Amino acid sequence: MSTAAPAALRNAYLEKTATTERSCFICMKMTTKVLTAKDGGDFFYICASHLQDPGFAKGEGFPPVPTAEALAAVAAVRKKKEEAEKKKAAGDTSAATTEEDKRSHAAKLGSAMFSGLGSVATKAVSSVSAFINDEEATKARIQAAELERRQAEARKKPAYWVLHRDIFYLRQMEAKKKTAKKTLNNISFPKVPAGI
Repeated sequence: MSTAAPAALRNAYLEKTATTERSCFICMKMTTKVLTAKDGGDFFYICASHLQDPGFAKGEGFPPVPTAEALAAVAAVRKKKEEAEKKKAAGDTSAATTEEDKRSHAAKLGSAMFSGLGSVATKAVSSVSAFINDEEATKARIQAAELERRQAEARKKPAYWVLHRDIFYLRQMEAKKKTAKKTLNNISFPKVPAGI
């Protein structure tokens, strides 16, 4: 009876989150983080704190630098932000000078009614334009924050983990024990003769 040699483990593990808790491979605390071999031959539960330890594993294959399309989108959002801020700053200074001009003009005319209606109308127009600019700026800020959050999240999580050589050795030994146990269960030993 020939037994096939177990496939050699590769030292490349993907991080996943399980729905059930089990004990950590190292410290036996309950955790839901799982490292699975890229080829699917091995998996084990591990604490998040161990993944941050450089003596346990290091992240490899980080996502590449953002594409030109993503950079263009970020630049467009920043440009919109700057334009909105310039409009707001220009609107504040021009609104102050226009208010002063209108007040002086109303004072020259001497009509209290014209002064009241003119300032109300200009305030309404300026508040509507400020609202539209604020709405655009808010949308731009939300889009920029979302894009920055996605990029930061992508930078934090590596594509796969490479275990330290000693930890990987422990995983190899455990895999060998599992395969040895399977082969022992499949071997049929000769039976002792009955009737002696």
